[in-house]
Formats: sequence, structure tokens, C-alpha cells
Amino acid sequence: MAATPEEAGRYVMTIFKRHNAVKGETLLIANLTLPFSQDGWTLADYEVGSKYAVDQGWITLGKSEKFFKITEAGIAAMPEAVA
Repeated sequence: MAATPEEAGRYVMTIFKRHNAVKGETLLIANLTLPFSQDGWTLADYEVGSKYAVDQGWITLGKSEKFFKITEAGIAAMPEAVA
């Protein structure tokens, strides 16, 4: 798909939205990588997107490197509606 970091980062937030995530909720990294692979994105898109989302303060790495945790800024960055 060759997305920009911002597009891929926003897709990360779309996945959190699909999971009805609330501030402080965590998702397994596998819950992010699987939709990326199923929806036509690449692993490289996931990597730049998750880094972009972290850099924006939308998500943080959880206690374990297997999780991402959504922040208040991440809630605000979520799309309004998800198809």
C-alpha cells in the first residue's frame, strides 16, 4: 500500500476504534498486525504507523512489549466512524 506514516498511524487508531477502546485500554500487538495484513497493508506500514502513533502520543508501549496502550490523545485521534 505504501502509505505515509500519518496514514498508517491513523489506521492504527482505526483498529483501536474497531475494538471500542477507551483511554488506558491495551491491545495486543497481534490485534494490530493482523488487520494490517488482512486489509492490504504491509508489515512496513504497520511499523511506521505504530511508530508515528507513539510519536504523536496516541499510544504508548504497554508494560510488556506485546501491548500498546491508548492515551487520551489517541482517543481524540480516533476516526468518528469506522466502516
